[in-house]
Amino acid sequence: MLENKKIGFIGGGQMCEAIFSGIVASKIVPPQSICITDVNADRLSCLAEKYGVNTIVNTPDAAGAKQVIAQSDIVVFSVKPQYARSILQVVSSSFQPNQLIISIMGGITLEYLEEFFPANPVLRVMPNTPMLVQKGIAGISAGSKALKEHCDLGIELFNLVGISYLLPENLIDPLTSVSGCSPAFAYMFIEALADGGVEKGLPREMAIKLAAQALAGSAEMVLQTGTHPAILKDNVCSPGGGTIAGVRALEKGAFRATVMDAVDASCARMIEVGKKA
Repeated sequence: MLENKKIGFIGGGQMCEAIFSGIVASKIVPPQSICITDVNADRLSCLAEKYGVNTIVNTPDAAGAKQVIAQSDIVVFSVKPQYARSILQVVSSSFQPNQLIISIMGGITLEYLEEFFPANPVLRVMPNTPMLVQKGIAGISAGSKALKEHCDLGIELFNLVGISYLLPENLIDPLTSVSGCSPAFAYMFIEALADGGVEKGLPREMAIKLAAQALAGSAEMVLQTGTHPAILKDNVCSPGGGTIAGVRALEKGAFRATVMDAVDASCARMIEVGKKA
């Protein structure tokens, strides 16, 4: 369904780039079918040169955003949530009822979005940055005017850059914490593992690659085997061995409880951001 669709992005930040770069890499949607608007002309110039997408510089009166809307079948709002109201107020009247609206603005609810777009199908989506390498995750919630065909279109779009899940909106913030925020947690873990290796004499570059590959392989084991991670962990822990000694050290440092606290804190902040918008 995407082959003949024009996709517009309002906001050209890092998450936007992660999404459209993965889409371009999939070769299902050609770069000339994608248009991005942003206030940063230098940023747009770099994106156009790197990916071959169309770009339009936005202005204070949102003329660029309105041009993108006029030529797009699907419009993705990817601005920071604190700017949501200002941009939505200016451009909402520029939409036709048949245009699909997708919001990746963190914390911005479907109810809030539908105040501005009462006649349009709206999807609220929470992506993550690994979409840049087509290993992303997206949680998708549908608004009151979104039909199955719109949900299918959203799923098709985000499956180009990973996997997606259609779920009730009350689970979007928890999903954000587990998949949207967790890449940062994973990078911290990789860095910490590498630091430990460097302390024991490994070269820094090698230590980082070792840690990253170990996490990538471990994640793939969970996904491909369907085995509970606790069982996979037990399989690595030989009696009296080095792994169980390391596990004990992590437990002593409240590793699992700290990770759970991080998920809880991230979820609470996303709810807070949505209320402020």
